[in-house]
Amino acid sequence: MSVLAGAELLKEACGPKEAPGTHGFGITWVDRLCDEITCEITKDVFPTRQGSVPFHNALRRFVRTNVLSVAKAHNIASPPIEDVTSQVRDFGIWVAEQGFSLVCVRQAYWTGTRELIDRWGKMGWPGLAPDPAADGGRIAVSGEVVSRVALFTFDFAERAMRQSVLAHQEATAGLRLGGDLRRRDMITTILAADDARANPAWDAALGYRLSGTHIGLLINATDRAHAEKVLQRAKTATSAHEHLLLPPFATHWTAWLGYRKPVSVGVPDTLRRTLLRSDVQTAMGRPRPGVAGFRSSHREAVRAEDIREKFNAAPRCLSFHDLSLEDLLLHDTSSAAMFVQDELGPLAESSDRAARMRETLSVWLSCGTHTATAARLSIHENTVRLRLNSVTEMLGAGYLERKAELLVALRLCDVLAAPRP
Repeated sequence: MSVLAGAELLKEACGPKEAPGTHGFGITWVDRLCDEITCEITKDVFPTRQGSVPFHNALRRFVRTNVLSVAKAHNIASPPIEDVTSQVRDFGIWVAEQGFSLVCVRQAYWTGTRELIDRWGKMGWPGLAPDPAADGGRIAVSGEVVSRVALFTFDFAERAMRQSVLAHQEATAGLRLGGDLRRRDMITTILAADDARANPAWDAALGYRLSGTHIGLLINATDRAHAEKVLQRAKTATSAHEHLLLPPFATHWTAWLGYRKPVSVGVPDTLRRTLLRSDVQTAMGRPRPGVAGFRSSHREAVRAEDIREKFNAAPRCLSFHDLSLEDLLLHDTSSAAMFVQDELGPLAESSDRAARMRETLSVWLSCGTHTATAARLSIHENTVRLRLNSVTEMLGAGYLERKAELLVALRLCDVLAAPRP
């Protein structure tokens, strides 16, 4: 996702807010605080990832665990949290896999601790007193309580930071020993180059042949073992000759499947079905030859994944082949939504009835007959006629004069959350 697109999506999370009216340690309060802390950590420690929604969500998970750990230490009613020790270690590993240095681990903890105390205080320390004070509903908290909370928060951050640092060191050593750091640096160079020529030394260094046909993948797995399992299944299902897996450039593991010859038309479909059966979100590019194809298939996978945030109900696996038109049209989501509304009118509503009529119209435009449409949808022909009559009432008798626009609007409406009039 581009920085501008991601920044727009994160505007609500990272923009200035007023504290909510509730004073229990409620979900709304927790979520708001965690979003704001996450945005500050990203800005101060990981500025190159600002605007990335996947990165924000991954970092926010760790922030939330730490915030709730501090809350529970003061007997505040709060939602359940994951195992703190495991999460603290996972944070150090995650930062290493993202390619950030040990310094970033320390900076993240100190920034997060400072922001937690500062923003919690500005919200009136909700949860630290049983009842809100009468003056404006703010909570009366003694200085002694605030001091105790601050001391505990700094102590917790220091202990957690030591564990995360150790995990980062271990993870970095493993990445270096396995060659992942070197391969990731080389891949960064290859992806950034515009030259279609391959360097013979690349194949040996990567352990992967760049002269074949490639399908780029993104795998949103929690760790290497999980990502490797998904990739191995995909490799077996499509009879790929080799594969390459690297730690995330953002939050997704980056991978390629390599084939010695051009692949048949059925390979991408087999791959997509296999990935749909996995338990993680994935994205895939189209089969492309040579080092230029190695780059372009990866970029297509990234562009397919970027559409996920705009999708009303995204499938687990996003294939760029299926979404190339949406990729072209959704660079300006607001304009796309307006186009859908202008073309479909009340047919673009989010009701079940409108969705059924859109589906019927789309299939009918593809099949061309009532009989084929009924068979495809497993409904009666009279039902098809009734629905198409309703479409005519909504769009007017001449709606087929804009058939191309209508087909595009129907596809976009399936992706976007259906806009209301």
